[in-house]
Amino acid sequence: MPVMLSAVVEAKKEELGVTQKGLASILGIGAPKLSQILNGKRDPDVGFLKSLHQKLGIDGNFILEKV
Repeated sequence: MPVMLSAVVEAKKEELGVTQKGLASILGIGAPKLSQILNGKRDPDVGFLKSLHQKLGIDGNFILEKV
């Protein structure tokens, strides 16, 4: 089963011990936008993907493979 980007972001949220709202704040986006992206209702934009790499340390190659 392939690992979904949303699952990795959720795992990072748990690792950091923050709520979805807290994670959205770390990423510099609104909580509704994060929720929509994680639930597949909105495609991630370049700024979001860049924040995953820069602020959460998620490997850039992994991100590119999953979008």
